[in-house]
Amino acid sequence: MWRVMVIDDEVRQCKGLKNILLREFQGDMEVWDFTMAAEALAFVHSNEVDIIITDICMPEMDGLQFMEEAAKENPGIKVILLTGYAEFEYARKALTLGALDYLLKPLNPDRMRAVLEKAFQEISEERLLASQKEEMRKQLDITLPIYMEQQLNQWVYGRLSAADRKEIEKIIPCGKPGNVVITRLKGFQEWGNTVEKEEMEETKYRIKWWVKELLQLNYHSLSFFSHVLPDTMVTVVTLKRAGSDAAALLERGNPADSFPVFSGGGYKQKQILMCLGKTADNLFLQIEECYRSAVNVMDYHFYFPEAAVLSAKTILSNSPAEFGIGLAEEEALKDAVKNTDYGEACCLTDRIIQRCLDGGYPEPDKFRSGLQSLFRHISLFFQMEDAFEQFWQQEGGEENIGAFKNKLYALLELLVKKTEEKKQDRNSGFAERFRSYLEQHYSEDIPLEDIAAAFALTPTYFSNLVKEITGDSFSRNLIEVRMKKARSMLQETDFRIYEIARKTGYEDVKYFNRVFKKENGITPMQFREEIIKIRRGTHE
Repeated sequence: MWRVMVIDDEVRQCKGLKNILLREFQGDMEVWDFTMAAEALAFVHSNEVDIIITDICMPEMDGLQFMEEAAKENPGIKVILLTGYAEFEYARKALTLGALDYLLKPLNPDRMRAVLEKAFQEISEERLLASQKEEMRKQLDITLPIYMEQQLNQWVYGRLSAADRKEIEKIIPCGKPGNVVITRLKGFQEWGNTVEKEEMEETKYRIKWWVKELLQLNYHSLSFFSHVLPDTMVTVVTLKRAGSDAAALLERGNPADSFPVFSGGGYKQKQILMCLGKTADNLFLQIEECYRSAVNVMDYHFYFPEAAVLSAKTILSNSPAEFGIGLAEEEALKDAVKNTDYGEACCLTDRIIQRCLDGGYPEPDKFRSGLQSLFRHISLFFQMEDAFEQFWQQEGGEENIGAFKNKLYALLELLVKKTEEKKQDRNSGFAERFRSYLEQHYSEDIPLEDIAAAFALTPTYFSNLVKEITGDSFSRNLIEVRMKKARSMLQETDFRIYEIARKTGYEDVKYFNRVFKKENGITPMQFREEIIKIRRGTHE
């Protein structure tokens, strides 16, 4: 509906024009009439009016003055002048000053309609243009930050053309000292996938402003969200005041304490980490180095999982170039696993880790890789490489040093368990083969070297293995088998004592008698006589 104001100091003409307008534009127009210019002007200042139809000659204020005052509040308002023939040249002059058109008195209805239709068309076109401009502005508000964020992401990786770098230099002047702050917002990307784009952008804006307030008046800062690192905001910081220390400023308290609170389903910060890269004398020219150092510092959160602020100044300066794990340490750990001593294996692992950290904090990737290689070597030594690979591919356990230690402990537990199982299987098979060998060869002379060779083992290892599995030495096991066979022959055969001695591996019958008596408490002859007596007593 069109909003039209009529102003004429002659009451009859003012009312008459209002009625004509309402009749001609039924339902499409709302009309207000005024005979006093001051009242009309006050109404314009407090209400929206599309078209003003005003008489040129009025006692308080002429039409041109009224048009000028009304335009101050609403520059887009359309003014149509009412004039008699005497003021015709005056009306033509008014057109050059911004009036839309004029109407001569007495009014011609067709001319009036044509002029108003012209006003309606211009207003409609201006509204459409304004709407298009507003839409373009909104699109620009969206696309410009996206474009700038894309450019800044390319800049810190050194991927901008010379022309694009010139554009960045307008924002971050060359020659200014500064550094890069990386803020990691745990779970931010996951949360962002659940909300509308507008809410995500508003949240980003508030987080950027939070960092700006943290840095207070000492720094100029420009923040953008990384397209490469998830949950990460990058802030380019240039020094505003000499002697400022961003790390000291951020470390005064926990930055998370002042983090903005978002109501409803807004982002709830789980853990915030701020990492400061190396300070550069010329940030614009050294941006890649500064950015890389801030990313490297973020990796060191592995060693300091509870820290809220980490700085290259304190972290990277205390990082050794190289570290290594000694062969003696590896061999000791192998022995602990071989002996299925889980506790000792864990203690050795702790000592190795502590020794690696005594000279500073190695790069986390190198530290994890070095210990992973150590445990892979141990797994290969015990022929458990498949179990190792399957275990290591499981997710988790590398986010911080405590979790990494637990992963190593769990791997040690697995290796010790499998070593124990292998040992039990081996011992069971060995015991069976050993007993079978003695059963087959007890009548022969069996030197330790010969039986060890038959099992493809060294005499010492064979002897220790027999002792470990059976609880007795090789010679004791052989004597037990021979004595068992001798007792059986004494009971079940008529072999003479010297014959039984030879059949059980004793060439010297006297020695056989001494061994038999020592093992059984009586001589072979006495044993046989006792058996005969028992049998007679049973028959009687």
